[in-house]
Amino acid sequence: MKINYRGRLEKLRERLKPAEIDALIISEPHNIFYLSGCSGGFTGAKVRLIVDAGKSTLVIDHRYFDEALEVAVADRIIGWKTPSFSEVVNVVKDYGAVRVGFESAHVTVKQYERMVKEFDGIQLVGIPGLAEPIREIKDNYEIQKIGEAAAIGDAAFEHIIKYIKPGVSERELAIEIEFFMRRRGAEKASFDTIIASGSHSAVPHATPSAKKVGVGDFVKLDFGAVVGGYHSDMTRTVVVGRASQKHREIYAKVKEAQEAALGAVAPGKIGKELDNIARDIISDAGYGKNFVHNLGHGVGLNVHESPILSVDSETELKKGMVVTVEPGIYISGFGGVRIEDLVVVTETGHRVLTHSTKDLLEL
Repeated sequence: MKINYRGRLEKLRERLKPAEIDALIISEPHNIFYLSGCSGGFTGAKVRLIVDAGKSTLVIDHRYFDEALEVAVADRIIGWKTPSFSEVVNVVKDYGAVRVGFESAHVTVKQYERMVKEFDGIQLVGIPGLAEPIREIKDNYEIQKIGEAAAIGDAAFEHIIKYIKPGVSERELAIEIEFFMRRRGAEKASFDTIIASGSHSAVPHATPSAKKVGVGDFVKLDFGAVVGGYHSDMTRTVVVGRASQKHREIYAKVKEAQEAALGAVAPGKIGKELDNIARDIISDAGYGKNFVHNLGHGVGLNVHESPILSVDSETELKKGMVVTVEPGIYISGFGGVRIEDLVVVTETGHRVLTHSTKDLLEL
């Protein structure tokens, strides 16, 4: 499936004039990858993409120049050898640009000070988030890659439940999941895998520790894979041994809230409407104060990106958006439950990309 980089660039160009700039210097690696395909091990190198109304130029550390020639899509690719902005300045001058935007959310103070010195006679304009809104709507290629990553996550869950038993440590489980996903074709894990057991599971984003799983523990597993640069994200919670009445009560309420909010995902829905669906169910059960984070977030080249599903989100869902739906209840000293699915908004509703069971498993 071919990626339409030219189409993506045209969408960005439509945003240059309203921003009152002649050109934009892009420095955020994911935005560069999205607009040019320049990725791999060199997106952390000194690389900039300069876009104006008709042209795009990639300026990259000369050590990665040959690789960029093979994979990147741009009208011109230039290698630089010195740690300065001289090549970028030359491109901007060739463009005849007077007002030049830069991604202010991704430029350090030190970089800005250098830019001011080197961009003599050129007006620099800090522009936050010009490319990111374009990335909210995924094309078929992106959805395919996210789906492939989600499938690896589903396989990892089926694999790891065979390893969850008393005496195994959270850290061992995290390593096993990540190793399995790599063997299945993932480029890497989407983020540091979260495995939290017993009272530790009450920490929403707990770091796996040497703590050993015990009988009667909730075990919360939050993880994802990266395929083609695109992330997946899912969470499941299980019980080791027989679940108590309290386990069942909490789990059932999270599942009810999650499925209700998930079922409402559709074009035209507002972020806070979906959050309220889940939050009201949990609050009515007496656990409102124990649902301590947003309902969900966008997923793509970043594992956390816009749109956000939260109590104050005014974002309207549109076809092609990919979001998580992940309510939770966390009780200090006892444990926590989160259930998270990854879902793509379709023309008439939604399609769930994660398919692991949400029944309460007693292992």
